[in-house]
Amino acid sequence: MESVFRGVINLLLPGGGLMALSARGSGDAPRTLVVDVAHWLDRGVEAGGVVGFGPDGIALQGDAGGLQISAQGTAEWHPILPYLGSLTPSELAVPARVLHHLVSVDGELGGMLGPTPGAAPMEAAVCTALEHGRDELVRAVRSSDSVGMRHGVLALLGLGPGLTPAGDDFLTAIALLSSLEGSRLGPLARVLHDVLDEQPGRTTLLSTTTLREALSGRVRAGLVDVLWALAATRGQSEAQAIETVRDPVRRALAHGHTSGTDTLSGLVAGLHLERELRGSL
Repeated sequence: MESVFRGVINLLLPGGGLMALSARGSGDAPRTLVVDVAHWLDRGVEAGGVVGFGPDGIALQGDAGGLQISAQGTAEWHPILPYLGSLTPSELAVPARVLHHLVSVDGELGGMLGPTPGAAPMEAAVCTALEHGRDELVRAVRSSDSVGMRHGVLALLGLGPGLTPAGDDFLTAIALLSSLEGSRLGPLARVLHDVLDEQPGRTTLLSTTTLREALSGRVRAGLVDVLWALAATRGQSEAQAIETVRDPVRRALAHGHTSGTDTLSGLVAGLHLERELRGSL
């Protein structure tokens, strides 16, 4: 067991990958088995414990005999993503502005949105570095500068506290957009893929796994819901679009402490880049 939290247990796989056991209500996600339990606390398992994989399920060794998780009767989940390739630059501008507004109003400080009031020097320094990394990456994508993209990715990758640092959450959303049919963000996706291959220890295993999945178009269900809501704003005014996307955005923002905010901040940046790159063709 790589880590144990109230809502999720992260498991190291025999081949070196990672999967999660999620408590009910946590939502579908890649490499995740949703289990019918309320939470994982006080169940006699802890990080570092041995995991066994067999035909009958997953065995978690721990106190009082551990836990046996059955996978029988489970349903597969595959994220279905919307097609945004036909949206014109002006049609992309509305969801980009609306998402920026909602994230700015309802998002959490302490990551990509900047430091919290009275933040400690370390938090302030990390937030400044996140801002610089974001700006460097955006400039490089705009100018098709692959070397600059690499510098921007390296500036963000692994930056911030937690199992999915803020810089990684930001990159995850852009990676997801790059996976969509018709995206203009392919060059950045290739740079990110290369950096992950070349520097596997730069960030956490969970973040590395999440980024690789996002590059292939696989992310948690809440983020997929946001994409579909954004796609549904085509032809709407900004006032109408805000009402269309408000609920899925707020649910996505509630993910983690600042993780949801940091991820949607990346989605805002990615949408603006898509709009600008399409306008240049």
